[in-house]
Amino acid sequence: MQTIKLEGIWKFDSLKDKIKYLKTFDSVAQQSTIDLDFKNLEKIDSSGIILIIRYIKLFESKSCQVNIVNISQKHENMLKLYTNNYQHHEHKDDIQEPGLLEKIGKEFLSVLENFANFLYFLGRLTSHFFYLFLHPSQIRFKATINQIEIAAIHILPIVGLALFLVGFVTAYQGAEQLGRFGANIIVIEMSTMSMFREIAPFLAAVIVAGRSASSFTAQIGTMKITEEISAMKTMGLDPDIFLMLPRVIALIIIMPLIVFFADMAALLGEMVIVKLHLGVSYTQFLDRIYEHVEIRHIMLGLLKAPLFGLLIAIVGCYRGLQVRSGTDIGKYTTKSVVDAIFWLIIVNALISLVSIELGF
Repeated sequence: MQTIKLEGIWKFDSLKDKIKYLKTFDSVAQQSTIDLDFKNLEKIDSSGIILIIRYIKLFESKSCQVNIVNISQKHENMLKLYTNNYQHHEHKDDIQEPGLLEKIGKEFLSVLENFANFLYFLGRLTSHFFYLFLHPSQIRFKATINQIEIAAIHILPIVGLALFLVGFVTAYQGAEQLGRFGANIIVIEMSTMSMFREIAPFLAAVIVAGRSASSFTAQIGTMKITEEISAMKTMGLDPDIFLMLPRVIALIIIMPLIVFFADMAALLGEMVIVKLHLGVSYTQFLDRIYEHVEIRHIMLGLLKAPLFGLLIAIVGCYRGLQVRSGTDIGKYTTKSVVDAIFWLIIVNALISLVSIELGF
C-alpha cells in the first residue's frame, strides 16, 4: 500500500512542484492500493482538483484500489462535482500520415474544385463583359484610366531598361557566334525578328505579371478581408463590374503599347551594340531592318499582347477573391504571379507553334 499526501496549497500557480511529486507514482504496480490523504490540504482550485482526478483515473486504469482518506466535506463535494464532469483526451503521437493514394486523391479533388471555380469566375466575367459591350455607358472609364496609369506609366522605365539590356546582350552574343562563320551582319535581322516575335512581348508580359498580377491580388484580397466587397454587394453594386472589369480592360488596352515600347527599347539596345561591335551605323542598321524584317513579325508580338493582358488580369483578380484572412494575402499574391507566368509560357508557346504552322 502507498500513501499520497496532498499537503499545502494546490492552485494553478503552485502546481509545478505538485506535478513532479505525483510523477513519482507513475510507475505504480498493477492492482496495488493507493491512499490519497487530504488531511493537510489547505487550499485547492479547479486546476489542482483536475490534476488529482487525472491521477485517480490513471491508477484505476491499472486496476489499483484508490482510497480517499481524511477529506473534508467541502473538498469531497468539489471532488465529486469535477469527477462527474471530467473528460480527458489522450494526445496521440502515433497519428498516421495519409497514404500516397490519399494525398494524390485529395490533391486531384482540390485541383478540380479550383478549376471549376475558375471557370465559373471566367464565365461570370465574360457575361459582364458582353453586358458592358451592349451598355457602354456602364463602363467605369475613370477607374479604367486610373488602372492604366498604375499598370503602365510607372512600369515603363523598368520595361525600357530591361529590354534595352536584353536586346544589347542578345545582339552581342549573336554577333560573336555568327562571326565565326563570317556572317555576323546577319545578327541584325535575326535578333530583331526573334525580339519582335517572342522575346520582347514575353518579357514585357512577365514584368507586368510580376507587378500588376500581384497588385491586383493584394488590393482585392485586402478589400475582401475588410469586407468592402461584401458592403458593395449589400448596396447592390456588382464587384465584377466595379473592381474586376476596369482592371481587365486596362491591361487589354495597355499591353500592346507596353509591348511596342519594349520592342523599341530592345531595338535601341541592338543598334548600340551593333554600332560598337560591328561598326554598322544607325542608318545602315535601320535600312537593313526595313529590307529584311517584315511587318508581320512585329504584328505577331502586338497581337499577343491583349491576350497576355487579359490572362494576367484574370489570374490576379481570381487569386484576390480566394483570400480568406490576412495571412492569405502573401500566399495568394505569390500564387498569382507564379500562375500568371506559367500560363504566359503555355499560351506563348501555343501561339508560336500555330503561327509557324500557318506561316505567319
